[in-house]
Amino acid sequence: MKFRLFSVLMLMALVNPVPAIAHDQLIDQSPDAGSVLEAGVIEVQLEFSDDLILLENGAGSEIVILDSNQDPVNNGCALVDGRVATAKADIDKAGTYRVGWRVVSGDGHPISGSFEFEIVNAQGYVADANYVFRDCANPYDKETSQIDLPTPSYLYWLLWGSIPLVSLGLFLWLRPRKKELLGKSEAQEQKPE
Repeated sequence: MKFRLFSVLMLMALVNPVPAIAHDQLIDQSPDAGSVLEAGVIEVQLEFSDDLILLENGAGSEIVILDSNQDPVNNGCALVDGRVATAKADIDKAGTYRVGWRVVSGDGHPISGSFEFEIVNAQGYVADANYVFRDCANPYDKETSQIDLPTPSYLYWLLWGSIPLVSLGLFLWLRPRKKELLGKSEAQEQKPE
């Protein structure tokens, strides 16, 4: 009986899962992670699944672009318009750049992530040393701010991969044993009519 009940519950959970309550998600970005771009004014544009919350003085909305020495090439201030956050930087040095971002989702919770892209300078572009995309009340400070690293994808797969193993363990633990089945059949055979 326990086995049948467990089987029915597992089937119901798999067929009709409870919807997860999730924060807004990044649905599109430019440049794409791993892109190779020509030197110049680079615009990072992030699009989310719902409108972002814009806090006073732009606080809580950051897009920081770091060079290979982890030095910022912009001030980290993001311009938020609905579900899109943007930032620009004038870059002339070839190399790998890392973008770290943090915004406030529509439900009031901060979400963050990071990605990298590559710059090449085949044209001999020279950046304007005084270029600033926009001023804000909370510019990036290398000493006090950190770029959040995204959760490694193997942890995600480890979590979802463990569910079938746990289910198999419960199945084996709750299934009827041969001795129990044999004992019941012998008892039924000895029962007087």
